[in-house]
Amino acid sequence: MEEKRQIKISLKTAIIAILLFVIIIIVCAVISFKLVQKEKTGENTGTFEGITETRNDYYYSVTNNYSNYRKVSCTYSDEYDIQYISLDKTEDLSSFEVCEYMSYLDYTEYCKKWNLEQKYNYEDYNYIMFSYYCKNEDNNYLKDENGTDNIKAELAGLEYNNNETVLYIWDGEISSTMEYISAAYVITIPTTKESNQVNYISCFNYSQYTALTTSIDKPIIYLYPKEETEVFVNLGYPEKITCSYPNYINGWNVIAKPNGDLIDLNNGRKLYSLYYESESVANFKAEEDGFIVKGTEVAKFLEEKLAILGLTERETQEFIIYWLPKLQENEYNYIRFATTDEIDENMPLEINPNPDTIIRVLMTYKGLDYPIEIEEQELVTPERTGFVAVEWGGTEIN
Repeated sequence: MEEKRQIKISLKTAIIAILLFVIIIIVCAVISFKLVQKEKTGENTGTFEGITETRNDYYYSVTNNYSNYRKVSCTYSDEYDIQYISLDKTEDLSSFEVCEYMSYLDYTEYCKKWNLEQKYNYEDYNYIMFSYYCKNEDNNYLKDENGTDNIKAELAGLEYNNNETVLYIWDGEISSTMEYISAAYVITIPTTKESNQVNYISCFNYSQYTALTTSIDKPIIYLYPKEETEVFVNLGYPEKITCSYPNYINGWNVIAKPNGDLIDLNNGRKLYSLYYESESVANFKAEEDGFIVKGTEVAKFLEEKLAILGLTERETQEFIIYWLPKLQENEYNYIRFATTDEIDENMPLEINPNPDTIIRVLMTYKGLDYPIEIEEQELVTPERTGFVAVEWGGTEIN
């Protein structure tokens, strides 16, 4: 019996030893494979793990007129490489810009032609290639203020859709406020997939996206002096104005009458208000307080709240006429009225002579499918005395 027990123990020990040996071999094989892959791909090969925190802060237009935006939400490649390079500006660059699948041989030839470092040696792979260089209208490079080549670009996302591959590309030229600068870059993505067509979509980073999508709609300014008065109105960020009437050029000069009528001193035209739209400077977002309003109850809600905020019936009616079509189409609306400090931060307003009462109303809103729980916003009623200036406007929270 004792001898049989020893044989069983020995057999059990042998099995455990064999299992440990197999596990060690597997681990070593995995490590060796990764080392080989690293040697094949070379150093400085980027992966999406490196931009995990920022890769979703990119947006792209889903309409040609940039009226609607979506976040980049894609299936990502395991690895990619981006090279920033200088080109001989005297040669024909027409074949440099590509957005296509290449075989390994074509990828190798492309790297040789444009003096690129060949980062990959996967002979059985295809290669998605995207290259771009900055140029002005004359197809010439421009230098930045330091006279050096410079650009920042990212592969924001990669999407395989049936027989089409879509690249989401962000680069520093996207913003209309940025100048063209001398630069070129090539993005390379090794893949085992095949596709007949490769397209790319230009993306915006978060700051560019908010500048493009957040605007203050139809601020209207009314002036009610105690007696007929020449008034000068100045907006603090004229560079942010996207539309105005009368045309805003270094401020507005008008004759204001007690009943609100205005006369433009530039052309003698009679007006009842001053109008502008602008890009938003402040970051308006959903706060802990506000109001949840059904789309079918918006008119009644605005009649009540705008009266509390100091608007007259005429001013309230004009506000509702403009905003009701936008708000009533939503099942529910989150609505919050910006504070005076928030409005002043977004667009400083100077009026000379200085009014005794300034009322600025800025409604922020977001359409909702379902109601949410928030604290009700407390509103304060101003006292309309003396020379009164009133402004109302609104913006959609994206």
